[in-house]
Amino acid sequence: MKTIALEHDKAKSVFNDKYVWSLLVFSLSVRIYLSFFTYVIKNDSVVFIQNAKYFASGDFSSALGHDYHPLYSLIMATLYKGVPDMELSGTIISVLFGTLTVIVFYLIGKSVFDRKVAFVSSVILAFHPYAVRFSAEIISESTYFFFFISAFGLGYFAITKRRFLLFSLTGICSAFAYLTRPEGIGIIIIVVSFCALKGCTRIRVLWGEKLISILILIISFLVFSMPYLVYIKKETGDWRLTKKKDLSHMVGVEAGTRGQNSHISPEKDDAKQWKLSRELTERAASGMTGYPLHLNSILHITKKYIDTFHTVLFIFFIIGVVNWSRVRKEQLFGLYTVTITVFYLFILYRLSITHLTSSGDVFVYPSRRHLMPLVIPAVFCVGIGIYKAGMWTHEKFHNCSFIVGFKELLESTWSVQLIVLLVVISVLLPKTLKPQGFDKIGIKEAGQWVKEHSHKPFPSILSTFARNAYYAGGKHVQMETINNVLVSAQTKKVDYMLLTYEEYIVIEKAILRPIKDKKMVLAYKYPEETPLAKHSVLLYEVLH
Repeated sequence: MKTIALEHDKAKSVFNDKYVWSLLVFSLSVRIYLSFFTYVIKNDSVVFIQNAKYFASGDFSSALGHDYHPLYSLIMATLYKGVPDMELSGTIISVLFGTLTVIVFYLIGKSVFDRKVAFVSSVILAFHPYAVRFSAEIISESTYFFFFISAFGLGYFAITKRRFLLFSLTGICSAFAYLTRPEGIGIIIIVVSFCALKGCTRIRVLWGEKLISILILIISFLVFSMPYLVYIKKETGDWRLTKKKDLSHMVGVEAGTRGQNSHISPEKDDAKQWKLSRELTERAASGMTGYPLHLNSILHITKKYIDTFHTVLFIFFIIGVVNWSRVRKEQLFGLYTVTITVFYLFILYRLSITHLTSSGDVFVYPSRRHLMPLVIPAVFCVGIGIYKAGMWTHEKFHNCSFIVGFKELLESTWSVQLIVLLVVISVLLPKTLKPQGFDKIGIKEAGQWVKEHSHKPFPSILSTFARNAYYAGGKHVQMETINNVLVSAQTKKVDYMLLTYEEYIVIEKAILRPIKDKKMVLAYKYPEETPLAKHSVLLYEVLH
């Protein structure tokens, strides 16, 4: 195979780069389109919206009180001052940062490879189903993607160009990534390691420069992140990266240790950690902590990663990896990317084996939201794979006598590469443009029904979905288990109880008794006129 020929175009201003404008149009259009066809917000969206309302009203104590990191909600609250609709503000921010992620990704690729390879890779990212989906929802993912990829690129250029300004910018972007999601701090660890190890044979000459670079990186990070770290210290009494877990919990070390000790009391741990410890103890007793557990965890993460990547794209990823190894100039960038990917995959691996159901057969970690940041850097390999596939196609069919009518079109290698790219995009589009949340629309409709028909100003709703209470303008009461839901509805004195079809089937016979005793009544069913089906939702009014 021939080595991929990398072009060295003259440097152009970002605003004069036609590829930037094309990517801007592609990315923005598809994200705006999907935002109009995302019917129901996520449960996490309720938390972000509520925290943004706290920020907007100046109640910083309540806004910071939640475990979720504050930056996304803070930006929402800032935009809310000009756009007086919190849902719209959250969507605009997600769409904006999702689009900017594609642009930053292109600029990184343009500097490492060339404009055409970067453009092909960025188009793939612009249309990637999950990159688009997360950019159309009111969640922090696209904001995190932007700062994570910015820190990723700036960190690499800081290491290779050895400029103090780049180290400072890397620290700032890492801080913003951390303030969006706790794992954003990982870039700092990788960049510090590469800075210390690169050119270690000349350590006597460069030690001063390396030390200053690392100090600038860390100080820049702490300038923006320290206020939140101090707040966490004040709230928890310990130096932690997040209110959810300290660093040992994130990598699964302390959780694994606690899980093997039965003397831990729930008074010393929160309910979540106590439950986790109990489940780990059960698995240890049943022999589920051995080799099969670790192997199944690795296989689970690998399968989830490929599924998040998309099977077709993963094929081109393999082609890109094979051909990347032939490009000497980008070996350091490849090593840098692999190191970051392996580092985060190890953390996810530890989390997966410490967040396992007590039955030991279902992994709750990681989700696509955790894996997507690791897919984005790997999309460069997909771009190289498509670029190489276009070159191979051009070589094979350029002189083919059977396609005389397309002779002129196939004259240019770049034209063939764009055709291959269009074919790949056409495969992605159905999943990319698929409407989101349509199967959950009953939850929204039931909430809106409560808002219109309830005589109480702040009705309480027992359900597994916080968004139902959000649409109702009421209070959410979490349904712990479906088996004791009828008892909970009475003891917690809720106004309504929401059941999905799957939940209703479990207690179908049991619910007849309280209805007969006039303790509750079916107030609303979605869809109203059709028989119960998979996406049906039933809303019961609880009579006290």
